[in-house]
Amino acid sequence: MIKFLVEFFGAMSLFLAIAQLSSNRLNLSIKIYQLQSVFLSMSILFIGIATFEFELYISSFLNLLIKAILIPFFLFKVVEKIKLDREVSMYLNITNSLLFSILIVIFSFYISNKIDITGEVIAKQIFPLSLGIIFIGIFIMISRKKALSQIIGFLTMENGILLAGTSLTKGMPMIVEIGVFFDVFVGVLMAGVLVFQIKTTVESIDTSRLSDLKE
Repeated sequence: MIKFLVEFFGAMSLFLAIAQLSSNRLNLSIKIYQLQSVFLSMSILFIGIATFEFELYISSFLNLLIKAILIPFFLFKVVEKIKLDREVSMYLNITNSLLFSILIVIFSFYISNKIDITGEVIAKQIFPLSLGIIFIGIFIMISRKKALSQIIGFLTMENGILLAGTSLTKGMPMIVEIGVFFDVFVGVLMAGVLVFQIKTTVESIDTSRLSDLKE
């Protein structure tokens, strides 16, 4: 039952990563990331229960606090500050992005089958899901033009990395995980400030327009 719950929450995290590609509203994208972080926290929690690793309980709580509460709260404030909610600039439209995400998921499972994963059964079941989240996060970063959407893509990718690391290694040492969570949080704060500065300078958060800053 516990392994089923781990798989379920991991699969839902992948589904929400794909759902990001169907959203062209920044507020909705933040809410999807927030929900994905909740599912990720639950997956980490049940991995901890399955492996009897107490540190994973703490990791689950920190993930919930920072990624499901603090970071979304800050991103909502950034969207409110820049007075822009719709992502209208995409290198690929929503339909093509969703079709490409199918190829990404297939590729993720293909790659994971080529990797010999020893140890816990959980790792073999969760690793392809986490790979899919990582690749989709990267795809979001390169297929969207708005800086804030690219930040959400980075955060999605980071969620996949955390899920992969947790399933394969049963969690990193607690001091390392605290440092990673702190780095992600500070990085998002700095990125939010940068987004606001871009908006102030070129009156847009479309990164393709940064060429306007050339002398």
